[in-house]
Amino acid sequence: MSVRSSDRPSSPPGKGRGSRFGSVLGIPVPVVLLALIASALMGVQLAAALEQTTASHVRAGSTAADSLGGTGKVSVGVPVVTETTLGTEVQRLIDSGTIQPMTSFDAATCLQEQGIPDSILIMEEVAWGGEQTAGWLLVHGPLDRETLRANGGIVSATVVLPTCGSTDDDLTPQQNRLWSGDVMIGSL
Repeated sequence: MSVRSSDRPSSPPGKGRGSRFGSVLGIPVPVVLLALIASALMGVQLAAALEQTTASHVRAGSTAADSLGGTGKVSVGVPVVTETTLGTEVQRLIDSGTIQPMTSFDAATCLQEQGIPDSILIMEEVAWGGEQTAGWLLVHGPLDRETLRANGGIVSATVVLPTCGSTDDDLTPQQNRLWSGDVMIGSL
């Protein structure tokens, strides 16, 4: 029996010349392209919204002190320390080993006034808390800095007003103390 060309089965619909566009994983190419374009536009909008939100947050949170002394510093160049950043600042002081030159602030008398028998390991002038109250961060304890740097350990930290230990101070020791507690130090 002879087979004529008209007797041959036709190709399935969507295959061959009849289909104008192909498909990707069974999804028509125009639908895939529309989805990619929509995703790109949404990404651009989200990036712009994030940038705008971040920019307004920075503007709202910055202060004149930040613009003068740089981020995290008050205008006189001292670090701003809070309860949440205190441990990091003490660790940085122990690791760096830098000691500020003595000023009119008498740290030894201040510690005696606070009833603390420890010796001072390191101290730094700071701005305390959200109000950026001028103060001194005194790091003290029974260990020396070299032992702390090598092995880590616990040190005490006390933040006091600059008037602590002065003879013309009308404040009680409790009023001079802004914060006191222990800080865990890691080894280098």
